[in-house]
Amino acid sequence: MKKIIAAAVATAFVAPVWAADITLSGDIEMRYVAEDGEGMYNVFDDADITVTATEELANGMTVTAKVGVEDTQTSSSAGDVELSIAGEFGTIALGEVDPAVNQIDENGSFSEFAGGAGNPGLASGAVAATNTISWTLPAMVNGLTVIVSNGTPDAGSSAGTDDEQQTESLAVKYTTGGLTVAAGTLSQDAQAYDPSYIGFSYTMNGLTVGYDSTSEDGAANIDTDSTGVKYAMGDATVYGEVSNTETAGASVKDTLYGVKYAVGGGLTVIVEGKNSDTAGTDSTTVGVLYAF
Repeated sequence: MKKIIAAAVATAFVAPVWAADITLSGDIEMRYVAEDGEGMYNVFDDADITVTATEELANGMTVTAKVGVEDTQTSSSAGDVELSIAGEFGTIALGEVDPAVNQIDENGSFSEFAGGAGNPGLASGAVAATNTISWTLPAMVNGLTVIVSNGTPDAGSSAGTDDEQQTESLAVKYTTGGLTVAAGTLSQDAQAYDPSYIGFSYTMNGLTVGYDSTSEDGAANIDTDSTGVKYAMGDATVYGEVSNTETAGASVKDTLYGVKYAVGGGLTVIVEGKNSDTAGTDSTTVGVLYAF
């Protein structure tokens, strides 16, 4: 079915694009939540569709273009627009691209749903970059990935013409066997703090253990540590995670546990439980994800 749809999409493009390999992909996420203090409610997390065109050029470079449409419970947007060029120089990606550090984080956070107990990753303060250039350097050592990026706000916003709103990021990841270690930083010129991340994961015989640590993650004096474990058994995966968030004079502990089952094709069913030190946020979630 994907090939049929992709062929139909391809016919909508002008002749020069026929040389590209065009695919259509996407996913939709739904969940039903029973939460202390909130009762029961259903949530439509998001749905997105992405058209991807990939072409190998005569000089050996590969060009990939992605155009996505995304809809969430609160808004709809054009989604991601990204252009990447890969060659002996590595990979350069332009557009709505994640900062470098967000391309390597969450090694020990296994929650499938927004608002879970997992480490939230790094955010760039008050004004997030929406136009980013990211460079993944050529592999200097087998298993080593180095990424640098620079981003600015949308030119249509008042901050878009302000050089002080630029966001720079650096990320390093090394993988050998089942072990992955990663570290990165995120710096926005207008902010007084620079968030940072370190993490690792190790996988052996279906068992994965991971750890994430972020400092100044999205706001000054907020640090989060997450330790997670998951075990894959055929179509089923069970997982657990403990996350501690520290602010000035306070610490909050969240514990998450869940099971994920691949029904078949792109359909997955997930059941998660969450216990939190924050009153009224303990919850049980049943989710359905479909990816194509």
